[in-house]
Amino acid sequence: MSRRAMIILILAIIAVHGILLWLVVATGSNEQQIAETRRQIEEENALRSEMEGGEVLPPSGQTEPAPSVQQPETSGVKPDTSAQTKPQTATAQTNTPKSGGSAGKDPLADLPKVKDKPVPSVPSATYVRKPKKAASIKLDYSGAARDDISGLKGISLATTGILVDMDNNKVLWAKNPSKAVPIASLTKLMTIMLAYEIAMDDGSPYTLESLIPVTPEAINTEASKVYFKKGEMFTIRELLVAASVRSANDAAHLLAEHLGGGKADKFIEDMNRRAKEVGMTHTTYFNAHGLPGKSKALDNQSTPEDLARLCLVFRNYTYLMELAALRTAPFREKGSPDYMLLQNHNNLLPGAKTAAPGVNGIKTGFTNRAGFCVAASCERSGRHLLAIVTGFPSAADRDNFVRVLLDWGYVKIGVAKPKAASSSKTSSKSSSASAKTTSTKKGR
Repeated sequence: MSRRAMIILILAIIAVHGILLWLVVATGSNEQQIAETRRQIEEENALRSEMEGGEVLPPSGQTEPAPSVQQPETSGVKPDTSAQTKPQTATAQTNTPKSGGSAGKDPLADLPKVKDKPVPSVPSATYVRKPKKAASIKLDYSGAARDDISGLKGISLATTGILVDMDNNKVLWAKNPSKAVPIASLTKLMTIMLAYEIAMDDGSPYTLESLIPVTPEAINTEASKVYFKKGEMFTIRELLVAASVRSANDAAHLLAEHLGGGKADKFIEDMNRRAKEVGMTHTTYFNAHGLPGKSKALDNQSTPEDLARLCLVFRNYTYLMELAALRTAPFREKGSPDYMLLQNHNNLLPGAKTAAPGVNGIKTGFTNRAGFCVAASCERSGRHLLAIVTGFPSAADRDNFVRVLLDWGYVKIGVAKPKAASSSKTSSKSSSASAKTTSTKKGR
């Protein structure tokens, strides 16, 4: 064989070996890609199977349901069994709570324990609340006293007000009852009621135990608040407690944002529709919490008449009335760094510093433009009165006037003024000492 042929043969052998080596490397790479793809498919199938089985764990920030609270014995309200009997959704995965109960029972005592870490509810853009057909509530003004009555100390400080006998819708006293004014956190009466109605609606995907993840918007809502942390989730029931007892603006916004299908504006539109259903013809809501707008024209506004109509519907929900009667309530798991003992701003409740006999709710409010406001429900000798006032320069002035107004109203309907209690102090002193609260002049 010639030298030239030998060189060509050697080069050919080298080329063949190179090609074989490339094929080996390429084949190995393809096998790795195939193996990686197979692994990803297996993981996706496993995750899908896991989700269908309902065993997926939520973020570590989830909190457990709030522990129970001692219900004031003076409330005398029976638990709302409707709040205990709606079937739970698959997303909530909770034990079905027991129904029924006795008078004065703690409204949080039947909060069901979560069996597993549930998957959070997903905002539903398709759910639309069915309109409620109800006749507009008519108020009877025959024989009603008007404006500034002599002998009622502090009455001149009220911008607007109304006193209604809830047993017959008869107005006992009124001052500018049809004048629309800023209402601050009295807004939350509608927010709480509408959220509750949605949770209890048989056609709704939500229940009181549906979990709601906190959002950046809710976290950044101004005080009063319960100071949400990123990654936390709370049930609708817990948010109702926070909005009712603490008057938490962040809780009210989160309810609106979630139940509005991810947009608070949708829920606020429904608040205004619900107001029309109740007969609130001079009421406008711009937000779900009552914080002031950029101008007075953008503040939530209503009239004493409209608020009275709302309260007359609100009181039909026993569970919500029980929440309104709570002076304190726990929020988050006790012992956790962010645990709070919520304190009610309503100092007319039994055991509070300016308590009025028989008061069992419902809501206070304050902003600089609205002044100090309150919707106070009261029961004495089986008779029920509702006092609503706005515009007071201080909480003390407001509360002192409402005490006088309720006494006057009960005398007018033939119920004697109750004798002073032997001791006005209660065990609330110890509970308020441990409460983690932050005072604010922004809105509550």
